Amino acid sequence: MNIEEIYNQKWYLALYITGGKNREHLFDWLHDRKVIPWTPLTLSKIKRADAPNVYRKRISTVFPGYFFLKANFEVQKIDMLRSHSAFCDFVKFGSQISPVNTKVVEALMKKYPDPTLHPAAQSELEAASDIWLTNRQYKLLTQLEATEHPISRTAMLFDMITNSGAYGF
Repeated sequence: MNIEEIYNQKWYLALYITGGKNREHLFDWLHDRKVIPWTPLTLSKIKRADAPNVYRKRISTVFPGYFFLKANFEVQKIDMLRSHSAFCDFVKFGSQISPVNTKVVEALMKKYPDPTLHPAAQSELEAASDIWLTNRQYKLLTQLEATEHPISRTAMLFDMITNSGAYGF
């Protein structure tokens, strides 16, 4: 029996208000309420215009405005989660809030380890680092990473979530 079965926690996809430190404040607030927040982040280097051969590190979200949260709605009530000012809403597939396939989230964690090392999802990230992706899953995640436009990446994410079985998740 794993920890998810004991606590009945499941992954859900949600939206947050981008800008400023909203994501960081929301994630800290959720962590304090025993909810595990996580979003795929990338680390890139941006060349500085004022200094040659000097780069700035920039952390950016793979799916701007979207994040995953692991919760049990019997313990952590939906209204409580929605009460934070940076929280928009849950992404609904159909007419209700549906959990996301855990294997999809683990595959994304494998591909995008958290460069900020936020303690909230540390144990999930460590567990995901030990999983193996199939060739098909790896190609899909590589294609996702190669897609430049965030809207296209988000559309690919929705397809991956709604058709997870077709991709081997």
